[in-house]
Amino acid sequence: MDYSDFLPDLNKAAERYREKVQVLLKYCVTCQPYDGGDYVWIHGEKTTVDEIMDSVNCPEKYRDDIAEYLHCPNCGSSSIERYGTVGTEDRYRIAEEERYNRILKQYADKIEGFRKHIEDYPSLALDHPMGRKIYKEVVQRRAESVTVIPSKWSRARVVDRHDVFDSKDLHAPGIGLSSGGRFHHPGQSVLYIADSEKLAMVETLDNPNDSKLIWIQSYSQTDSINDILDLRHDWDNIGQSNSDVMYALLVSRCIFEKVLDRNSKWRPQYFITAFIADCARKAGFKGIIYSSSRESYGYNLVLFDAYEPSIVPDGLPKIYIYEPITKNVYDPDDPTGVF
Repeated sequence: MDYSDFLPDLNKAAERYREKVQVLLKYCVTCQPYDGGDYVWIHGEKTTVDEIMDSVNCPEKYRDDIAEYLHCPNCGSSSIERYGTVGTEDRYRIAEEERYNRILKQYADKIEGFRKHIEDYPSLALDHPMGRKIYKEVVQRRAESVTVIPSKWSRARVVDRHDVFDSKDLHAPGIGLSSGGRFHHPGQSVLYIADSEKLAMVETLDNPNDSKLIWIQSYSQTDSINDILDLRHDWDNIGQSNSDVMYALLVSRCIFEKVLDRNSKWRPQYFITAFIADCARKAGFKGIIYSSSRESYGYNLVLFDAYEPSIVPDGLPKIYIYEPITKNVYDPDDPTGVF
């Protein structure tokens, strides 16, 4: 017999309350990390199943039976008891989701309009209301900055000739040599570095799905760098919590658009970001830290002073073999697939 055969029957009213309780139940004790035998509650707002039932006005006569049906959607545990400790959704996450929806609704059309405007008139960003809003937020320092503490950084370049590179070859191109990038115009000299070797390699490749030989230069940051505009965006770290305009740019993902053809001279995906960089320079920011458009993890840092004294190369560059991560696809006709 199956476990479900022993569960009590729920009538339609009880089933409706079960659904309400189950929707609110997000975590359980098993989801939490343990320290010396005791769990440390970090996931969700700590409560009990019975308190959740109180919140949905579940009648007493249904509660014991409903508890038999509950499970943890995070870890899958079915060991949920009526008076047991569980977790509901984090209040911060709920508030963040509400803000996300509100701001995206308010600014989505405006950002799209600005995107089209600046694509038609790249040098006339301030001729659009959204461009003026961005300018005001950044130049008047409403956009948030961070101090980047001493860290390890990396920079990469594809091996495309037989020359043996030194640290100068891996550094930023001089004035007049760059074709332009996400946060600088053609000819400007800025330093892009990544927070890991893997991210540096992925960022420098035209196609991250191809294997390549890559030069990697490692750097040590010897001192903190302040006045860095924070344009990071993931659910655990959204860089702009005070400025709705900058937050809207982050959650719309318009500043993280991928350039499909890096060899093309036409890169409208960089127009908004280059404008933001211009505003940041005028406001006195020293650079921008931002989320990768190539990977779901890690951050890049662009420094407007390509020769920032606190960024020091660690010895000479080294050559690495970059291999893309391949996902194994199960083939039912391949008997070796189970080994």
